[in-house]
Amino acid sequence: MFYPFGIRLRLCLLTAIPTALLFTFSAHAQRLTIPPATAVPPTQPSPATSAFSSDSPNTDQAQILKVYPDGTKRVVPISALNFRDDGAAFGGPPLLSVYSNPSNDKKSSPERLSVAPIGIDGSPSSVPATIPPSPNPLAATPSAAGDPMGGSAPSDPMGGSGPVDPLSGAPAQGSPPPLQTVSGRAAPVSAIENSIDLGTYDDFFMNAAIGGSIQGQLTSRRVYNGTNMQAYPYGDISSENFTFQPGFRFDTEFGYNIYDWLGVSLQTGIIYNAINQYNVTLTTGESYHNSCNGELVQVPIQFDGILRWPGATAFKPFIGGGIGAIWQQLDVNNYYFGSNDVQGNYCRSAFQFGFNGQLGANYTVAPGVDFYGVFKLLGAFTPRIGNYDFATSYNFALEVGIQSRF
Repeated sequence: MFYPFGIRLRLCLLTAIPTALLFTFSAHAQRLTIPPATAVPPTQPSPATSAFSSDSPNTDQAQILKVYPDGTKRVVPISALNFRDDGAAFGGPPLLSVYSNPSNDKKSSPERLSVAPIGIDGSPSSVPATIPPSPNPLAATPSAAGDPMGGSAPSDPMGGSGPVDPLSGAPAQGSPPPLQTVSGRAAPVSAIENSIDLGTYDDFFMNAAIGGSIQGQLTSRRVYNGTNMQAYPYGDISSENFTFQPGFRFDTEFGYNIYDWLGVSLQTGIIYNAINQYNVTLTTGESYHNSCNGELVQVPIQFDGILRWPGATAFKPFIGGGIGAIWQQLDVNNYYFGSNDVQGNYCRSAFQFGFNGQLGANYTVAPGVDFYGVFKLLGAFTPRIGNYDFATSYNFALEVGIQSRF
């Protein structure tokens, strides 16, 4: 039938409008939607059950079913488990079950996930799935305003309450909730960098150390002839010297660290070495090496400066040195000249001027407590002990010790 152009245009529009409305309604029915957060005030509970459709399109993200104590059920993405949900509006924390890609296999049985309720420390629970894999978009599931996951007041977009103030016990205001694990326990917090508590280094310290010592040879330069000190030769003897056995050294030290890399200290201790031989060289060129009983005892009293490796490290190499006094005592009981036992009966002592050096390293084993090892040198400038002027003497020691910083 023929119609004028105006009439045909009206018929087309009347036919197209219902068709478009029907297409729009059908398309909306097939799209998975989440009800808006402002659909229902926060105090209105959700319905105990929700209808779901099995015609949902494929989704790549696993979904989680929340079942609250009052019967409310809600489906949320698995990423929502990062946030605390105490279920304040629904009778308490929910139980959870998980579905991996539920729309890919409509016939598969739901999976279970053993979890504890969010926000509660407790034993894990296994919750069976009892609903279709995806929600029915036509059945609205109200949620608390401003809380897309359900739970608390609109002022808290994350759900639940803020962290508790450790001083007052009340929830902190204006603070976001902490990151939670599925069990509700707070996630561990890692420092920006690993650190170690070394204790203070810019304060007082005290050391104690013990070790072995080796005394260098004492070689006489001059002897007292009853009137004054004379250079050799003296009578038939052109030189005398003493050699020593390995001994021990014990030290204590008290000081102050100006910085972690610089300290000053006063150290003292005792060094003991037994005499091994008394050696004599005659003007005729003959030499005699005689076994000898006796000892050399030294007590240094010296001021030191110490340089350490800077920085917050447990292992700290150091180097130091200083000057001060040394008290020395040489005791010769007897010596054996051939088969003859000659009584020396020589015991003399004196203060000398000396110096020291040290090289070692500390290792922190507890805050303010270090173990250390050190090599030490002690020298005495041309010591005069009784009737003898000796050449500069040296003592070497290797020690281990403990340091307390306070």
